[in-house]
Amino acid sequence: MKKSVLQKIGQALKEIADLIRYILKYVKVKISPKSLLTRFILIILIPMVLLQVVASMVFYDNHWRSISRRLANDIAGEVQTVIYMLEKYPDSYQTEDVLTYFNNSLQLKIYFQPEAQIVFDKLNIENSGLVKQLWRALSKLEYPFFIKEEAPKDYVVVYIQLPKGILEVVIPEKRVFSSTTYAFLVWMVGASILLFWIAFLFMKNQIRSVYRLADAAEKFGTGRTVEMFKPEGAAEVRQAGQAFLLMKNRIQKYLSERTSMLSGVSHDLRTPLTRMKLQLSMMPDDESTRDLLSDIDEMEKMLEGYLAFARGEGKEPSQVMEVSELLIEVIEKLRRNGHDIDLHIEQTQKISLRPHDFSRAITNILTNAHRYAKHAAVVMGVQNHSLDIIVDDDGPGIPKAKRDDVFKAFYRLDDSRNSRTGGVGLGLTITRDIVLSHGGDISLEKSPMGGLRVHLKFPL
Repeated sequence: MKKSVLQKIGQALKEIADLIRYILKYVKVKISPKSLLTRFILIILIPMVLLQVVASMVFYDNHWRSISRRLANDIAGEVQTVIYMLEKYPDSYQTEDVLTYFNNSLQLKIYFQPEAQIVFDKLNIENSGLVKQLWRALSKLEYPFFIKEEAPKDYVVVYIQLPKGILEVVIPEKRVFSSTTYAFLVWMVGASILLFWIAFLFMKNQIRSVYRLADAAEKFGTGRTVEMFKPEGAAEVRQAGQAFLLMKNRIQKYLSERTSMLSGVSHDLRTPLTRMKLQLSMMPDDESTRDLLSDIDEMEKMLEGYLAFARGEGKEPSQVMEVSELLIEVIEKLRRNGHDIDLHIEQTQKISLRPHDFSRAITNILTNAHRYAKHAAVVMGVQNHSLDIIVDDDGPGIPKAKRDDVFKAFYRLDDSRNSRTGGVGLGLTITRDIVLSHGGDISLEKSPMGGLRVHLKFPL
């Protein structure tokens, strides 16, 4: 018996493996999800399903068939007893007494049709498992019989051809069916669902620490403030969290030391430049003096640009503000300085931002547009859960091959954008850092106006 069960289990597992290979070969199903939680769920679910399949097969082979066979044998024994008593008491009145006795004492309904004959050629014998078990048990009878499963299949009728007529035995289905089958299946499925739900909640709680670490790393990588992060979860996740905190502290220490050093350099450089400007102011106003003053002004602008880039952004506290109001304020200030800018606000929106940094980023973009174009247009709206700000101009634009390069520090396109007319090559670099530090994105495209389009996206 055990060997037979093991062979059936092995055959079932082989069929499952063949089915999986068929799906992979012909249906092209991807069974390698990207989500860590989904992978953990599959690791739990697949063995659980296989265990239920094996357990069901073992239960069916060892328990259900065995119990059903015993119940069928009990019914066959009762039917044999009825036939024996009918043969022992053949008189009609005795037959009625025998049938009455057995109908009252057994959970069966027994009828006798005298002088009736069964036409076996016209029978349609059912082949369900229930009928097969009864058929094997009743095959020991000396008389021909057939079994019919009556609709709605809640009882079975056995017709036995006796010498003096047909014995009809109506057997309720509960007499040949073990209720433990349902109990076992309900218990097995219910317990599996409960255990799977507990495992799911546990795994989800473990994955939460990984999500928090990823969120902290993303915030720090985009320049945003990482607050209240504490390593938690499994030992490996805690180790990764501790490594992230060490890296974060080292980078912040390096940036702080660099800022302090550049602040000292700024003070040391500004002092001689100030003395030079004072000395030039006392000299005669001629062409050479004006050239020197122009060079000193340019050096001061370059120095301010270097320091602004080196200091970085993100030290200003964030505030929830109406972006449209801040945008109108920046554009009005630029218009007073002679900038030709159109503004169209499709939808107002409040987001968390650093007002000074945001204003500086927009000012850098519009100043570049004014420097190389005659007209600029700004459109603000909300689309796909993000705040979009689009700046178009009618200038010469930037070649597609060089659009990524202009975000590099100190990069200038050509002589038409030299240090005197185009700054020191840090405007777009600083703008990109500000946008990324807000969790946003910046891209350059071809403008419908013929020039450059700058597209800013801020998450809501």
